[in-house]
Amino acid sequence: MSKDRKTVDIARQVIDDEVEALIGLKDYIDENFEEIINVVCECKGRLIFTGIGKSGHISKKISATLSSTGTSSFFMHSTEAFHGDLGMIQSDDIVVAISYSGETEDLLKTIPIIKKLGCLVIGVSGNDKSTLSKISDYHQLIKVEKEACPLDLAPTSSATATLVWGDALAISLMNKKDFKPEDFAKSHPGGTLGKKLLLSASDVMVSGDEIPIINHDELSKDIIKIISEKGMGVTFVKENMEVVGIITDGDIRRAIDKSNYFFDMTAQDFMSQNFISVAPDDLASKCLDIMAKKKIGCLAVMQDDALVGVINQKDLVKLGI
Repeated sequence: MSKDRKTVDIARQVIDDEVEALIGLKDYIDENFEEIINVVCECKGRLIFTGIGKSGHISKKISATLSSTGTSSFFMHSTEAFHGDLGMIQSDDIVVAISYSGETEDLLKTIPIIKKLGCLVIGVSGNDKSTLSKISDYHQLIKVEKEACPLDLAPTSSATATLVWGDALAISLMNKKDFKPEDFAKSHPGGTLGKKLLLSASDVMVSGDEIPIINHDELSKDIIKIISEKGMGVTFVKENMEVVGIITDGDIRRAIDKSNYFFDMTAQDFMSQNFISVAPDDLASKCLDIMAKKKIGCLAVMQDDALVGVINQKDLVKLGI
């Protein structure tokens, strides 16, 4: 038990050390950070991150976050830069070089070449007197009092602080660029938000032969057959190519209850003339809201008074909208 207790204490100490590092990070978010934000906002190219080891992993994550929040970015391994990857850089790009020591040899060797290409360089290190600091156009100091590693060797607190600095960078840029949910959705089309903000009625409707529709003089048995075949619980009714009504499962039950001659009835005898419709370019999320408020399972999609599709509530739910 005592051994387990010690393990828990160590784990909690790690968390305390890293929280302390993050609190200390706030002291380095100042006018210099704001200047970096302004420079990045004015950038006509991409924001390229480079680093080696743990700094490389952190760079990849920050770059991914930026790409998904409106700032075009990618990661370039500092060592691979000497073997062709420098060809990915253009003169209007900005390179963010991350090295906690600020003395990583392979990274430092790339900086003069990058600057000759015409790129600005933002150095990120834990030493404002490091070589990286001196040769960069801009420098972000991220210094921690100690690593969470008991040997004070493995990048732990410093890696966490740099990662959070990257999040601060991304969110500050989002705010500066007035990045909206619609913009986020464009880079996340497969996510719930993307589906809600991008998918329209025309994207999710059934169309053509899949539309449940019958003539106004069709007998009730044929109505039941088509509703069963199409599996939407409804069928629309047309007369002379014009949609004149809708029949639901509920309409059929009510007709059976009220008449002893149900199987002699035709569609026009018990259809509902009023039905709710949407346009093809209406958002699918709006369609789902309408169906929820009206407590209906399907919507007609109309274009120029013509029925071009049907939206089924179950399909929207399956899509995660």
